[in-house]
Amino acid sequence: EGKYYEATVEGKDGGGLSAHAKVHIDILDVNDNAPTVSLLPILNPIPEDSVMSTVVAVINVRDRDSGDNGEVSCNIDGDLPFRLEGSSGNTYKLITASALDREKVTAYNITITARDRGSPALSSRAALVLEVSDV
Repeated sequence: EGKYYEATVEGKDGGGLSAHAKVHIDILDVNDNAPTVSLLPILNPIPEDSVMSTVVAVINVRDRDSGDNGEVSCNIDGDLPFRLEGSSGNTYKLITASALDREKVTAYNITITARDRGSPALSSRAALVLEVSDV
């Protein structure tokens, strides 16, 4: 909520003399907030004949911490025909990375993990069930 505090301190002696000093206290951030992941599905179900790099969802990640504690990276769990592509700031696009075949796989359970660079690192997950439509 704040990066520092400032206070003015006044000291007085018994004879009526006084002095003032400004005190500046810097607040060091600790890694006490896990990243949050927001998913916005764009195409669900996805047609099995979708071309590579078709955008399936937009992912936004946020971390209320600062510095390395607030730097977040995302990845997809498992070996799936999708990949994450950085878009801008803390936004990623989930896109197709290879061909889909509904006769082999009718739906994908996609888990996205966001992990910060704090010590110790904190993480959170979001899941998306993506159905494949027949063509």
